[in-house]
Amino acid sequence: ISVIADKDCVDHMVGCREHGQALTTFLAKHYPRATVSFIEEASTFAGYSRMNLADYLVCPPGISCFIPALVSGVAKSTLVANPNIVPWLSQIGEAELKNVTLLDMAKTFVAPVDNMDYGSFLNKLPPHEEKDCRFLRGRMGKWKQDMFSALEFQYPSSIRHYVGEADLRFIPTAETPYRVATTYRWEEDLFSQCGLETINRDAMCQLMKDLGMSRIFIVGDSLGMNMAQSLWKLMGHEDNPTEFGVRNPNWDRAVQCDPDDEEDYFVLSFARSDQLIENNLPVDVEQGIKNCYAYCYPWSERYTTYDDDTIFIMNTGPHYQTHHQFQAVFDEFVRKVDSFQRPRDIVLWRTSVPGHPHCDDPNSQKPFDSFQEYVATEITEDYSWDKFVGYNDYANKALDTRRRQDRVLVNLNGAPAPVLKPPGSLMSVSDEKNGIPTPRRTRIELLDVYPMTVQRPDGHVSSGECEDCPGITDRDCLHYFLPGPPDWWNHLLYSHLLELTLKENQMQG
Repeated sequence: ISVIADKDCVDHMVGCREHGQALTTFLAKHYPRATVSFIEEASTFAGYSRMNLADYLVCPPGISCFIPALVSGVAKSTLVANPNIVPWLSQIGEAELKNVTLLDMAKTFVAPVDNMDYGSFLNKLPPHEEKDCRFLRGRMGKWKQDMFSALEFQYPSSIRHYVGEADLRFIPTAETPYRVATTYRWEEDLFSQCGLETINRDAMCQLMKDLGMSRIFIVGDSLGMNMAQSLWKLMGHEDNPTEFGVRNPNWDRAVQCDPDDEEDYFVLSFARSDQLIENNLPVDVEQGIKNCYAYCYPWSERYTTYDDDTIFIMNTGPHYQTHHQFQAVFDEFVRKVDSFQRPRDIVLWRTSVPGHPHCDDPNSQKPFDSFQEYVATEITEDYSWDKFVGYNDYANKALDTRRRQDRVLVNLNGAPAPVLKPPGSLMSVSDEKNGIPTPRRTRIELLDVYPMTVQRPDGHVSSGECEDCPGITDRDCLHYFLPGPPDWWNHLLYSHLLELTLKENQMQG
C-alpha cells in the first residue's frame, strides 16, 4: 500500500505530510500483512503512473486524482463526488463510472487540520457508515479474559461429541470456575464502535423475524459442523442436534422461539460437504466411505427445495491443497448460487482457519496479543495451512467486486440514480416482501473469522486440556473444544446479520 503525497502539497499545505504519515500508520494497523509506505512524489509523471497502475485507488476531493480513476487500467476507485470541484461530473457516462464508488460530499466526514489528532480522526467511523461495521468487525482486535461474563459463554450442557469431552469432564473449582479457554472475549481495537453483540435464542429469533428468514443452513466440513453444533447449544438447548452415538452429519432441527406457539420457530440445518462437490457416488461417514477427497454429501437439493428464505453459510478450503483448485470451486459455487435464483436469501462465505502447530505446547495455552505474534510463530506448510490466507484473500476480493457491482450508484445529491444500473444491482419493485423490494440476485458476503481465530492457539483438542478423553486418537491442532473460539464465529454471524436488519429497515423506510 502506497500513500502518495504530491511534493507541492507537502511543501505548501498545512498538515499534508502529517496526515499522510498518520494515514500510513493507520493502514499498517488495519492491514498487518501489507507493506505500507509514505511517498512524497515530486514527479507528476510518476504520480500519475502510480495511480494508473493501482488495483485500488482512493482519492481525496480534487480533480487531479479523478482522471486516473476513469482510466480502464485502474480496477477499483473511490472518489468524493463534489460537483463544485468537478463540474463535468454529471456528464460522465455509465461505462466510465462502472468501477468507481462515489462518496456523497455532504456525508463525507471532514474536519479542520489545525491542531488535529489524526489518529483519533482516522479511527472514527462516520455515523452513517456504522451499518458497514460488518466489513471491519473481527479483523482488528484482541482477546481479553472476562471472568465477569464467562458464565454467559458456557453451554447449558456439554455437547456429546469428542469436541465436548473437555467440558464434560471439567471439574470447576473456586480458582477456576470455568475452562480457561472459554473465558475470553473478543474486543475491537481499531474501530471500537464495531464491537460484537453476543447471541442468544431470543435475540436470534427476533433477528430472523426482522430479516424475514426461516432457516439457517450451514454446509461445510467438520469445522462447519462444529459451528452448527455451537449455534445449536448457544440457542440454549440441553440436547445434541443429533442422536447421541449416531454419526449423522446431516440434520435439520427446529429452534423453538415461543414455547407456547408451535408455529414460532426457525430451522437450523447442517450438511457435511468437505469440498462442496456433488456426485452420485456412495458416501457414509460412519462406514468411512468417501466420494471425494473426504465426505461430500449432496446439499443443493436440500437448499433449493426449501420454500422459505434462508441464511446460507458455506466454507471449503481445508480440503484443497492448491490455490487454483480453491479458486475454481469458489467460482463454481458462486455461479451455482446465482443459478438457483433465490435472490432473497443471504449467503455468507465463512473464511478458512488454519490450525496452530504448537497447540500442545504448555506456553501456547493463552491467546496471542496480536496478529503479528501469530505470524511470528505459527505459520506452517503442514496441511497447506499457509495457503488459507490466500484462499481467503481470493474470496474477499471476488465478493468485494460483486458488492461493487450490486451497489446502487448515487447521483450528485445523494439520491439513487436509476440511470446507472450495474449488473445485478438495484431492486425489482415488481416483487416485494414486507414492503422491501426483491434484489435481482442473491446477496453473498464474507464472514471473516480468520483474524480472530488465528489469535487463539489455546483450546484446541490437543491442547493437553483433556489428554485421556475418548475419541481423540490423533494429534489435533485444528479443531477446538466446545465451548470455545467457534462460539465467537456465531457471535460474529449474529452481529453481521443484525447490521443487515438496519439496512433493510432503512430501505423500507
